[in-house]
Amino acid sequence: MTTNLRQRKLDNLSREEIKSSNDDVKRETVAAQGWGAFAIAFAVAVILVIVVLILIPSPIEPVAFSFPDPPDLTGPLVRNEKLSKTERLHENEIIGPESIVIDGEHIYTGTLDGKILVIYKGTARVLAKLGQDPCGGFENEPTCGRPLGMRLDNDGYLVVVDAYLGLFKVNVATGDVHQLYSSSEPINGKIPKFLNDLDIAKDGTIYVTDSSTKWDRRHNRYVLLEAESSGRLLSYNPQTKHMTQLVGGLMFPNGVQLSIKEDVLLISETTTARIMRYYLQGEKKGELDVFVHNLPGFPDNIRRSSRGTYWIGLAGVRFKARFNGVDFMASKPLWRAFFAKVLPQEMLMLLLPKYGLILELDKTGKIIQSLHDPTGRQSDASEIEEKNGVLYIGSYHLSHLGRLYMMAV
Repeated sequence: MTTNLRQRKLDNLSREEIKSSNDDVKRETVAAQGWGAFAIAFAVAVILVIVVLILIPSPIEPVAFSFPDPPDLTGPLVRNEKLSKTERLHENEIIGPESIVIDGEHIYTGTLDGKILVIYKGTARVLAKLGQDPCGGFENEPTCGRPLGMRLDNDGYLVVVDAYLGLFKVNVATGDVHQLYSSSEPINGKIPKFLNDLDIAKDGTIYVTDSSTKWDRRHNRYVLLEAESSGRLLSYNPQTKHMTQLVGGLMFPNGVQLSIKEDVLLISETTTARIMRYYLQGEKKGELDVFVHNLPGFPDNIRRSSRGTYWIGLAGVRFKARFNGVDFMASKPLWRAFFAKVLPQEMLMLLLPKYGLILELDKTGKIIQSLHDPTGRQSDASEIEEKNGVLYIGSYHLSHLGRLYMMAV
């Protein structure tokens, strides 16, 4: 009897162990099936993402090009911290002071929200607006306007080129605005999409850059990343009131500056990190050549110094000590097309190091001085305006106007 009970208990235990073992096997099987299903789903998702990324067209059609090896920071380019000493004027009051004009105690600049400001004795106020409200957003920028290059003409009027709206003359005493040219008018059969900078000759001729006939200012990263060459140099005749094309096929033409003799015009070609020279007089009249190449950054505006040299603002840097994605991907158009698909424009700026750098060039294009800010707080210089031993430094997106006393450097 005892033996039979013990046998039944052993049989029951065996059945329970078998059942438990079977349950464990089932759970392991279910778990394995679950992980297998997850792995399959994950693989399918990855494949779908890849297929979608392949099928979705890129917003740009990049072309292959090449840079020389970036320059070393040696000689006049040796690293320093001189630009780090820049003061920040009107911080968080002035956003994106791209271009600067100084007339006595008055400073004029244009801002990211479509305003033309005048600063007098430390107070900034709105002098004029070229576009229509609302302002301050990506979608409304074309109608709000974006004042970029500006100069004073021989009669004391402020001449301003707006990226979207055209060419204007502003009465600095009253703020009255007169439009000289509207961007709705085609030039050589093409509407300008991205008017950028200007300079004015003694005879009143206004030279203007059109950075692209494909992309507008909001898509300026695409102009650079695509390496497209629809940019132009234009000329406005104040007598005929007509805008004509002087040169086409430029890759992101940006700042312009007449020489002292007005025999040549210098043009920043941002995409190629070089400055071009267009001959206005002499045997080479109408010809274009390279003034300086392989700059340690991407040039924005050019302005003459008090010594007849040239100040160059760099909107981004490239030199051997720092990796930069623009140089790396120059010969890889498929990479650039892919990144333009998956990254918003602002993130594309991560391809460039965060580093502040401005240059001084002599009359032959030789770099004679560089001012650095390795911290990048005073980066992306769009223009340097020199007045009475002071450098006023603009930026297309920073929230202040920079001021640097040359005695401090």
